Amino acid sequence: MVKGKKYDLIILGTGPAGLSAGIYAARYGLKVLVLGKDIGGMMNLASIIENYPGFSGSGIELGRKMAEQAKSAGAELLQRTASNIRKNKNFEIQTDKNEVFNANAVIITLGTEKRKLNIEGEEKFLGKGVSYCATCDAPLFKGKVVAVVGGRNSTAHAALLISKYAKKVYVVYRQDKLNCDTFLISEIKKHKNIEVVYNSLPARINGKDSVEELVISQQGKEKRFKLDGIFVEIGSVPVTSLAKNLGLKLDEEGYITANEELATNIFGIFAAGDIVKNSLKQMVVAAGQGAQAAASAYKFLKSKKQKS
Repeated sequence: MVKGKKYDLIILGTGPAGLSAGIYAARYGLKVLVLGKDIGGMMNLASIIENYPGFSGSGIELGRKMAEQAKSAGAELLQRTASNIRKNKNFEIQTDKNEVFNANAVIITLGTEKRKLNIEGEEKFLGKGVSYCATCDAPLFKGKVVAVVGGRNSTAHAALLISKYAKKVYVVYRQDKLNCDTFLISEIKKHKNIEVVYNSLPARINGKDSVEELVISQQGKEKRFKLDGIFVEIGSVPVTSLAKNLGLKLDEEGYITANEELATNIFGIFAAGDIVKNSLKQMVVAAGQGAQAAASAYKFLKSKKQKS
């Protein structure tokens, strides 16, 4: 096991909350490390961002700009996955590379991961027609027939992006109307190659070497769609395995419970972004919470230093 450096603050997650926290923490003069597998996190799945103040472009571009700003402020960024957290006199963070870093405070911004359908054929055809990233894989289905499962904003964005490449896009949703912004519904109606299939639940995915068919249950009857790909856009679940191991308090849905200062039930640990329960899961909200968590961590560290 390789012993790493000691920091005032370690931030877990490199999405908008983590990078924003890194910027603010560094500007407070803290020695800060931001750890995350992918710079940008879930932002990387957004092909176009139109509602982040002062920015218009892809999620990958926004993540890169945030990372550059965090580095310029003095934060260290390291592409690693945290595999464990231990609390002794301070906090020990172990990575997937068997390194150990120490910090006096931690901000957890690990966000969420894509929810799965959990139906027959989903795992079998992952990467062979089943995808969770329209931004990554839409160009692979040029001239093909695909389905997008879900009915919220992320579903609409995915369907609109894929429609630029695919011959036909079915949006499969369990309710009788889409649960997304009015603007997006209007945009979907403008695209003749997008068809919404309501009151439908995916039952299984068939094929030989790749996806060939999606079987759905529609009002008690089975219906089959011959297609080449399936994009799953049914929401996300919080990434809280580390939080559970550490004993952080979670709500009934698995989100970390934090107060207005974004402090958790464990002294010295803060949480921000989509891993914390909030009604508006947007990048601008996550970035704001990252800033708040960094300010709270700074106050905590300053108070701790004065008492020592």
